[in-house]
Amino acid sequence: MDAIGQLELTWAQGYNGSPARYIDKDVICYQCGSNVKFVAEDGAETVFNFKGNGVGPFAVHPNAKCFAVAEQCLNPKICIYVYPTFRELVMLEDGTQLEYHKMSFSQSEYLCTVSGVPDFELILWNYTNGTKLTSTKVPSEPITSMNFNPGSWRQICITTERSITLWQTEQSNDKYLLQPQKVKLPPSEPSIYGDEDKDRDQPTRASTRMTSYTIDVPRPAIAGLVGEKAEQLEEIQDLTPRVIPLCQAWTPGGDLFIGCKGGQLMRVDGEVIKARVLYYPPLRAETPMSRATSAANSRFQSQTDLINMSDDSNSMTEGSFDCIVLHKRGLYVGGQDGMLRLIDTKSEDCRVLEQCNINHPIKSLSFPPSYRRLAIGSCEGSLHLYEAGIPNSLKLLKDLHWGTIMGIGCLTGNEHVVSVKEDGELQVWTMDKGKFVSSVSVGVPATCMACSPLTHVAAVGTVSGHVMIVDLTNVQKPRIIKSTRMYHVPVSNLTYDVDGNFLIAGAENGQVFVIDGRASKDFNPIGYTVVEGEILTITTFTVNGVVKVSITTNSSGNRRNGADALLYFELPEDILKDPRKSVQSLKCDFKDAAIKKMVLKFGIPSFGGAVAEGNLLFAVSQKTKKLHQISLPDEIPKKYLEAEEGERTPEFGDFDGHAEPLLPETEFPGHQLPGAKLLLSPHGKWLASYGIDGYVQVRAIGSLDRFISIRPHDYHSGGVRNIAFSDDSQSVFTTGQDGVICCYSWNYSSTGIGKAKSAMESARARKTKLMQGQKDEDEVVRKMSDWVPPLRSDRPVSAEMDQSEKVDSKIMTKMERAALEQALASDEIYRTPTPTAATNATWQDMQKLEWVKAEDAQYHDVKKDLRVQIRDMRRTIQEMLKQNETLPAIEKLGRHEFDLDIEEQNRLQTEADSEVQRVREEIEFDNLAKIYLREMIKKECWDDMKVKGRAVQAFYSNLEVSNFPMRERSKDFEKLLNTVTIRRTIELAELAARKSEIEVANRPTTTASSDENIHQDDDLGEGEDEDGEKPSTTGSLGAQYGGGSDLFYSQFDLHTREQKINQIILLEDAIHRIKVAFNKEFADIHLKKVSEIGKIKEKNKRIKKIMDDIDLDEEIFLPLLSIYEEPEQLLEVKDEEVKVEKYLTPEQKKKKEEEDKMEEERRLKEKGDNARERGLGMMMGGVLEIKKEDELKKDVPKPLFMQTKEQKDWTEDEKRLAGEYEQKVKDLNEEREKYRKQLETELRKLQSIIQDSMGGFDEMLTQVFMKKIKVMMVVYQEELKILRLRASLLVEEELETQEQELNRLVEHKKSLKALTAAAMIESKKHLDAYKNDYENLQYEDKAMDKTFKREFNDVTALQQDQLYRLFRRRPKIPRLKGFDTPAAPSTGDHGLPNPFADRPSTARQHAQAKNNVESAINDLDRDVNNPEGVELSVWERLCKFRRIKIENEFLIKQKALVFAEMEAFYRKRQDEDEILKNEIEDLQMKISKLKNDEARVNLNLEVQLLLKQGQVETDTSTFIADYKNSALIHRSVVEELNTNIKKLGEDKIASMVESKDFRKGIIQLEWEHKKMLMEMEDFQNKMKDIQFMKVTREIQLFLNNVAEYEAKKADEINKLEQTIMTQLKHHEKKLAHQKKILREHNRTIKAKDADNTNIDSDLMERNVTVNERKLIDEVNADRRSDAGKDKRYMEIVQRRKLVDLAKAQAQEVAVLRAEVERLRMRTFPALVQVEH
Repeated sequence: MDAIGQLELTWAQGYNGSPARYIDKDVICYQCGSNVKFVAEDGAETVFNFKGNGVGPFAVHPNAKCFAVAEQCLNPKICIYVYPTFRELVMLEDGTQLEYHKMSFSQSEYLCTVSGVPDFELILWNYTNGTKLTSTKVPSEPITSMNFNPGSWRQICITTERSITLWQTEQSNDKYLLQPQKVKLPPSEPSIYGDEDKDRDQPTRASTRMTSYTIDVPRPAIAGLVGEKAEQLEEIQDLTPRVIPLCQAWTPGGDLFIGCKGGQLMRVDGEVIKARVLYYPPLRAETPMSRATSAANSRFQSQTDLINMSDDSNSMTEGSFDCIVLHKRGLYVGGQDGMLRLIDTKSEDCRVLEQCNINHPIKSLSFPPSYRRLAIGSCEGSLHLYEAGIPNSLKLLKDLHWGTIMGIGCLTGNEHVVSVKEDGELQVWTMDKGKFVSSVSVGVPATCMACSPLTHVAAVGTVSGHVMIVDLTNVQKPRIIKSTRMYHVPVSNLTYDVDGNFLIAGAENGQVFVIDGRASKDFNPIGYTVVEGEILTITTFTVNGVVKVSITTNSSGNRRNGADALLYFELPEDILKDPRKSVQSLKCDFKDAAIKKMVLKFGIPSFGGAVAEGNLLFAVSQKTKKLHQISLPDEIPKKYLEAEEGERTPEFGDFDGHAEPLLPETEFPGHQLPGAKLLLSPHGKWLASYGIDGYVQVRAIGSLDRFISIRPHDYHSGGVRNIAFSDDSQSVFTTGQDGVICCYSWNYSSTGIGKAKSAMESARARKTKLMQGQKDEDEVVRKMSDWVPPLRSDRPVSAEMDQSEKVDSKIMTKMERAALEQALASDEIYRTPTPTAATNATWQDMQKLEWVKAEDAQYHDVKKDLRVQIRDMRRTIQEMLKQNETLPAIEKLGRHEFDLDIEEQNRLQTEADSEVQRVREEIEFDNLAKIYLREMIKKECWDDMKVKGRAVQAFYSNLEVSNFPMRERSKDFEKLLNTVTIRRTIELAELAARKSEIEVANRPTTTASSDENIHQDDDLGEGEDEDGEKPSTTGSLGAQYGGGSDLFYSQFDLHTREQKINQIILLEDAIHRIKVAFNKEFADIHLKKVSEIGKIKEKNKRIKKIMDDIDLDEEIFLPLLSIYEEPEQLLEVKDEEVKVEKYLTPEQKKKKEEEDKMEEERRLKEKGDNARERGLGMMMGGVLEIKKEDELKKDVPKPLFMQTKEQKDWTEDEKRLAGEYEQKVKDLNEEREKYRKQLETELRKLQSIIQDSMGGFDEMLTQVFMKKIKVMMVVYQEELKILRLRASLLVEEELETQEQELNRLVEHKKSLKALTAAAMIESKKHLDAYKNDYENLQYEDKAMDKTFKREFNDVTALQQDQLYRLFRRRPKIPRLKGFDTPAAPSTGDHGLPNPFADRPSTARQHAQAKNNVESAINDLDRDVNNPEGVELSVWERLCKFRRIKIENEFLIKQKALVFAEMEAFYRKRQDEDEILKNEIEDLQMKISKLKNDEARVNLNLEVQLLLKQGQVETDTSTFIADYKNSALIHRSVVEELNTNIKKLGEDKIASMVESKDFRKGIIQLEWEHKKMLMEMEDFQNKMKDIQFMKVTREIQLFLNNVAEYEAKKADEINKLEQTIMTQLKHHEKKLAHQKKILREHNRTIKAKDADNTNIDSDLMERNVTVNERKLIDEVNADRRSDAGKDKRYMEIVQRRKLVDLAKAQAQEVAVLRAEVERLRMRTFPALVQVEH
């Protein structure tokens, strides 16, 4: 077949919303399956067929007009092609092992790729020379977007669903390095920002409130993680919902806009590498108020720049930012809502400046280099063009309606191709160029399609089971003209024969329908046949007008197993003339003989099937995937004929030893994967195979071993789904799961032209043969009207149809039942109504209905007679029932005996029994589950418990004491305990031996001080032995409650891990012994209560007897053991607890009846004549022993005369007997009363004894309860010690884990440092070499200046100066202003829509600068610049020399830039080396600190102490006391300190007393000294007075004559005494007068008091009056004028101000007076005593 030629791709159609990019200014390209499609804006299309092995990612260069396609295979390559020549520019190899995930071009010559499994590397290529520059590892997460920074190729942004990473490319000449910078994703909701700002508390270990020393342990160490998992722990524990990046757009400033899946838009600052959310989508109306409420939004609006859109049309919701692209005017965004919006990026409120409704979900946005149009791609298969800034400029470029293509076929005439999508969209394409012509939707999801060779129609199979006929005579306006429902299940296969007379339909239910393919017959079905299993393929082949149909089926239920049987039958031409001859009944089921039906079995399961000339069947093996050639029998085997005569259809298993299954005769190479299908060309000479491996193989029937292979679809996307040949077999059409249609045409070789001519001649002959019929049928089709669906739409899926049909059938059943009941009630003949077709009935249902109607008409009379007979029988039975009701009960028959329908009766009984059995099984299973649960609980909580849990309750209180439930200790624990015990015993023996050897030398040195210390230690022992450790240091009182042991380690010796583990085991054993000891005591108290209850029951028997004797009705205390005291009661179910009647099986009922019968016989037998009881009653009155209480109960017999005679008729004897009777009665009553008092006394005594015994038991139980509390305290103390030890072990493990992680980090950092050092050395070497080249170039440049005169020494000096000035002249090179800016700045267009026009790429700048330099040099080299007198040769030599000089200078500048980059690269490596060195030092310091912490943890033990309340001197006000700042000291130290304090206190007191006495003497002396000083001062004053005293006449008289002076004084004294006496008298008189006045005043006061009293009473009345008037005045206040109110108020204010002013002035006057007085006093002379 390969000699014929090759199949070449002609066109391809299909677009699924993949990125559509501009490759030229007006050409868009996108990936179309395995091809690349190019679409111009004017509609011109080109397709490029990629020849690589599989198709991976696709990328387009934004400027260079080239594109890259990656393979998807082992060791894939990247091929880069140039548009429009499709020349292979370069092939990039050795990038990855299996696959590429993403590719992206920079604005220059760089390409970035991300590989997949197993490499996961980011690779930077220079695609111009095909070199791999550098690579680095990336996470294995799927990448959502990847782009270069258009302004700098050194920046790359990669986003995944969980991260944003910015990669910076560093360069040192030809060495490149990628450095990552991760961006933390913000939360997806604004309300979470507050929680994000809070610092998380780092957990610490060994930081309890008992110690001040803490150890910071990181979270990974606590989790026990080391390595990569430890680094990822924070991300794993981060449960905050965060945004999901989808797309990105760079800004000229180096920032990034990121569109997110949830409808958020954020901006990443390129300098600080931090993301900030610019927009959050509004909450949906149905969203309940949660943490993302409006209040939360307003609360965090200032932090997150939330947008509150007022206009709903501008509101952006989830999915609005699926793709974004930057423009000069803003940011264009699009998403699932189908709206294209322009967002203002310069403002902070994200205003929508422009929007356009695309009506399709947007998946791709792309600008051309001019940035004037926008290409919009949709996942629904449409491409639009949009003029930026013009809202109404939307233009539809393509609309391919993307979807899975379910079928494809060629219309007769070789002009059009028809395909149908999964959603029912039927499309028409031109065959030569693949242009879209028209489409029509069938309205139901489609499953398959076939085109008629006879007429221009297409048959479409749907999931609802319909076969729809579409008129394509006018391909511009296709229409549906016929719809027939053939199945209740989806149609799986549709096939026309080569002449178009028959349309064969198949479905998974095994029914094969044959439909007339002619429009003149209205496309009516002819008949059907049934095959077992699921139909896989249907193929036809016509020989001499007979259509041979082969159908492969699978009966295993799994399509992957392939076909295991073949249905083979024929359709002769006669069947079209009279179909009724070939069917068995009106149901139109074919006769097997009429169609020569055969069912053959495959020896090897196969896929596909094609029948060729010569009854050859071709199939593909399921196991070997090879092509098999099988010969089919020409006639029906004899076995099938015998089966037909016996009226039995042959089965699949009807093969005996002579009927062999179908086996392949020859096999040929096939496909790589199973599941291939086959198709025969229209002329029957070529066989095509296709499958999920993506290949199509075409072979000639004569040479099947040679084939032509093409790969139109990739197997990663599902491979090839359908193929079709054109009528002349010159074109092959393929469809795949990728939704793409490919057209391949033959490029014949010189030898293949003959084969092509035969195919075309065969097609021409077939066309000539069918030409007239085709014209007639097309005319009929054109005249057919459009199919209109019924009012009740029958287009839902089949499941809904079946459900509606079931509802209709139920309604009809109810109506028929009601009619039947009405007929029975009226005793009429009921006739079943004629069945009617359902709304969605299939064609087969309609045929069955017609068959029923025909049968009903045929047997109408017979059915009528039967109905009459049935009515008569019903009347007879009703009469019999009435007679049966009148018969006696013994003669009555049961109602069921009149049921004539025994089968129905048995059926109902069977259904009832089965339902009973089902319910019984459900109950049994439920009971079994509960029994299992009960057994598990019982085993876990009861059977496995060595000591069952129980309690003892008090008699008189709510006190309850429980024991300790205990399990049986496992053998492993016993073995471990034994091992620890033996090991510990050996350790103690070794320690004792070592201690004895040490003490031998130190024994004589023992002093009394040690005895004193021992005595002091004994004070702390609290009852312990001398050799044992004290409870205060052991930390518990376990030794006092049975938990003591000599094997315990001291808490101060637990340093190693083994010691702590052994201590834990010993403590667990101690807890067990403590519980066992208490359980023994608990068992004793439990037995005590049981015995007490037994004693009380015995006493209660006597109490009950006494109360019966004395007729006392009191409640008797009956103590019982509760369910807590006897938990065994829970496991026993008593009869009184069961509230329902017990179910008994028939056997149990029979057994119970026998037992009841035997018990009744025994009881009757005991009631018979008993000689023993009769003799006891006759001889001893029925009792063996006479009791006193029985005698007292007997009354004295009353004499007969007292009953028969009156008292007056008594005789003397009778009176005497009556007296005796009364005396006896009196004595009996007294005896009874005495006996009653004795019983009452005994009753109270018994009751008091019971109360005392119960009270005593309660006291004992109280003591046990108090002990239980102490035991629990001890158990908790031991458990606390265990928990502390386990916490210590946990800290050790965490510290070990942290140490491992730190050691790993150190090794990792060292390896990085080694790499960095190597890179630094290499960079230094390259830098030095480059520096040498750079300096040499500079030296050469300077040398050119020096050699200028030598070069031009052949000219004059003047010319030489002129030439040197021209040599030094440099052109003015304009600076680059924009991406497309011309050389002159003045001509720049600042209105370009390109956002990067002001910041072009580095490569663009270099290229533009080079071009500008070249053009400037050319301008300088013009002849017009040649000075006069300079020869042309000299001028040319100067131009050449100057060009070399300028080029060298330009090269020096470039090398200077490269040298600066290399220096920066070297400095960066130095900084990294220094950073790594510091990090390694920090890690080593951490390791050292960690080791110190480990040593401190092991040495600084946490000890549990048991201290008395008075021995704790810290503040214990909190629930858990804080002992961080506390110290533990020995009690002797405190006591010694207290003794010293007391002694020092006494000494201090004595010193204070002595000091007090001494101070007292000092004070006394000071007082005396002061006294003497005061006396001296007094004497001095007296002396001064004497010195300054004036000698008056009186003094002179005294000094001259003392006697006369004394006489004079005596005379004066007498006069004064007389004066005093006179004054006394006058005073007495005046005093009497004043007393009189006082008495008058008192009387006046009394009068005034009386007047005041009257005035007070009058005042109260006036106050009442005033208040009333005030209220009246307030009520009338509004009516009065308040004109004077303001005036009075101003007067009061003015007066108040004047008063304040007067007070201030008075204060000032007082101050001034004081100042005047002070000044006046200063003018007085001072009399100062001058001391000599």
